[in-house]
Amino acid sequence: MKKPFLRPAPKPADVFIFVLVLALALFLLKGTFSLRGDIVRVTANGTEYEFSAAEDGVFSVKGALGTTQFEIKDGRVRIISSPCPNKTCIALGFSDTLVCLPNNVIIQRISSAHGDEDFDAIAQ
Repeated sequence: MKKPFLRPAPKPADVFIFVLVLALALFLLKGTFSLRGDIVRVTANGTEYEFSAAEDGVFSVKGALGTTQFEIKDGRVRIISSPCPNKTCIALGFSDTLVCLPNNVIIQRISSAHGDEDFDAIAQ
């Protein structure tokens, strides 16, 4: 009579490695699909512009004080030049929302899942 095949119990290190590989795979997949359809919406001095977050480049918009330059790189956005006096918007670095109040420029990276919605929540 044959003995039934018994699978050995997984060791804690095996479980840890499996979870680590799974988390890494999910992280890489999220990064691959997150740029598809994402946009960068810029409001400058009352005029609204839209740029693709998938296209890297340096872009300029005219604000109340002058020209603000921003960079889109790898789906992220940052302000690289602004005529405002404090340059706080430049110091923020890469972010999903950037605001230069003196120059009246607002830059937002909007995910495709929420790009068409004009509300944050639904109240009854």
